[in-house]
Amino acid sequence: MFLVIMPVIVPFWKQQGLTLTQVFQLQGLFGACLLLFDAPAGYVADLFGRKPAMIIGSVIVALGFQVLWFGHTFVDFVLYEILLGLGIALQSGCDIAILFATVEKDGPTAAYVGQRLMYQTLGEGTAALIGGWLSLISLATVAHAQAVTAWIPVVLACWVYEPPGTRLERSSHLQNIKMIGKALFSHSRLLTLTILNFMVYGFATYCAVWCLQPYWQTRGWTVSSFGTLWAANAFAIALIAKYANHFELKYGPRRTLLVIALAPIVGYAVLPQVGAIGGLVAILAFPVCRGLAHVFFQDAVNTRVPPEIRATTNSIGSLGTRMLFLIFGPFLGHVIESRGIDSAFTTMAFVYLAAAFLIAWPLARELRRRA
Repeated sequence: MFLVIMPVIVPFWKQQGLTLTQVFQLQGLFGACLLLFDAPAGYVADLFGRKPAMIIGSVIVALGFQVLWFGHTFVDFVLYEILLGLGIALQSGCDIAILFATVEKDGPTAAYVGQRLMYQTLGEGTAALIGGWLSLISLATVAHAQAVTAWIPVVLACWVYEPPGTRLERSSHLQNIKMIGKALFSHSRLLTLTILNFMVYGFATYCAVWCLQPYWQTRGWTVSSFGTLWAANAFAIALIAKYANHFELKYGPRRTLLVIALAPIVGYAVLPQVGAIGGLVAILAFPVCRGLAHVFFQDAVNTRVPPEIRATTNSIGSLGTRMLFLIFGPFLGHVIESRGIDSAFTTMAFVYLAAAFLIAWPLARELRRRA
C-alpha cells in the first residue's frame, strides 16, 4: 500500500488527456479483471501456497507500474489496469490467510487484523505525503517514483514465512468448488450475511476514495495538498483500525455494525452541504467505516471458514467489492461529470440508506438471534 501515486492519480490521468468518465472506466476495467482473476487466483494460492502467489503477484504489479511510468494513452493505461488486476488478484487474500495461520493458535485474531490494517494505512499515508511533495516537481515525477517503489513488495514477499498447514486437495477441483460454495453461502446464514456486508461496505469506502480527489478540487484544494489530505485520511484509518477490536469488545457486534452502516450515509449526505474545512470533518466518516468494517467483517469471516480456503474466501470478498464498482463506477463517473460531485454524493447517501435496511439490518437481526 506504499502507493505514492494514489493521492494524485486522477489529476495525473487528466493531465494525460483522460476524462473523468475514462478514469472511472479504467477502474471498472480493473474491477472486471478482478472479477475474472480474483477467485481463481485465490483458489490457486490455496492449492499451491500463498507465498508463491504473493511473490508472482508482486512482480506483475511492479511491471504494471512500469507501464504507468511510460504510458501516455488510454490504451496504455488499459494495459496498466489489466496487469494490476492480475497481480493484485494473486496477492489478494494471501497475506490475511498467512496472518491467520500464524496467529490463530495465540487466541483472538481481531487485534491482529486491526494491526495489519493500521500498518497498511500508515504505509499508505506516508506514501501519500511523499507523493504530494513530489507533485510539486511534476505529476510525472510521482509516477516515476511509484515505478521504483513498486519493487519493494517483491523483496518483502520473498521474506515472508508461510506456516505449514492444510491445503486444498489438488485431485478434485469440482469437489473443492462445491465445498467452498457450501461453506460460504449455504452452511451458515450468519457467514453469508457477513460476506455480503463485507462486500457492500467495502464498496462504500472504495467508491469514496475515487471521489475524494475531484471533491477536493471543487472545494479549492490544490493538487499539491492532495498528498497531505490523503495521508491524513490514511492515518485516521490506522487509528480506527488500532482500536476497532476494543470498540467491538466494549460496545458489542450489533452496535459496531450500526456505526459501520451509518458512517457512509452520514459522510455522503454531509459532504455536499459543506465547504473545504467542513468537508475534511465529514470525510472522517469513511475512515470510521473502513477501519471498523475491515476488522469486524474480515475477522468474522476468517474465523468461520476452513483454513484451507481462506485465500479463496478473501479473494471472493474483494471480488464482490470490485464487481460493485464495475457495475456502478462508470455510472458514478458520468454523474460527476454531468451533474457534479455533490449530486453523486447525494445519490450514494440514498444508496447506503437502502443498504442499511437491506443488507445491514438482516445481519443485525441474525446477531441478535444468536446472542
